[in-house]
Amino acid sequence: MGLMGNAQPMAGADSERHFAAGVACICCEAWPMAYVCFERSAREDAPTRYNQALCCFHVEWYEESYRLLAEAERLLDIQSAGISGPGVTSAPRRQLPEAFRRWDTDGELPRSPLLPETPRDDALTLILRLRAEAAFRLGRCEEVRTIAARLGHRYKHLENLLKTIDR
Repeated sequence: MGLMGNAQPMAGADSERHFAAGVACICCEAWPMAYVCFERSAREDAPTRYNQALCCFHVEWYEESYRLLAEAERLLDIQSAGISGPGVTSAPRRQLPEAFRRWDTDGELPRSPLLPETPRDDALTLILRLRAEAAFRLGRCEEVRTIAARLGHRYKHLENLLKTIDR
């Protein structure tokens, strides 16, 4: 049962419309409405779980956010395993210009939705960054350290969390 326990799941085109509506609601920071849209979409994938977790995080439901992020990472791994294999190649990852890399690493926690078209590495980064923030709010300091290390200590907001932990 979610934030709004009366949300009825949809299938097919309705599912896609609910997902798209949830994305639009995230962009407007309408967290409860976005959560309901994703719940109604009845999608069982990493983008949906991440987007629900983002909604939960912003209404300070950190335990549920953390749980959904673990599920999103698991689903992302399953999805990636299903699309990789013999004969499947991924496009080479193009480096962003320095100004964009600096903005990304120096900025705060992203509030953007995760889309199904997002490349796997970028999706995992979004999932882990939010999961570290949720772990911090739950007092799971070792988890924050582990995630910061997994991300190569590239993100200033995570490094600031580590400084707070180490005080």
